[in-house]
Amino acid sequence: MTNLAKVQEMSVMNLETCYSRLAAFPRLSLASLPTPLEPLERLTAQLGGPSVWVKRDDVIGPAMGGNKTRKLEFLMAQAEQRHARKVVTFGGLQ
Repeated sequence: MTNLAKVQEMSVMNLETCYSRLAAFPRLSLASLPTPLEPLERLTAQLGGPSVWVKRDDVIGPAMGGNKTRKLEFLMAQAEQRHARKVVTFGGLQ
């Protein structure tokens, strides 16, 4: 097996494996999950199909939600375990 094939094999992960690995990390529930899926009927009609839907991560809370809230769930759980009094975090570099 080539090195590339080994890397590709290692990078394939099913959903169950992903969830089990995430479960190993402490997590503090902050998000309102699951977020709704909504049909985009006018866009679907404009495109003539197929049916187009949007995942509403803007309603995940708190504030702007999305990946920021998901990140905070892990960071704040770790801070709580360490009895941290202050937490500083920042978004990804763009």
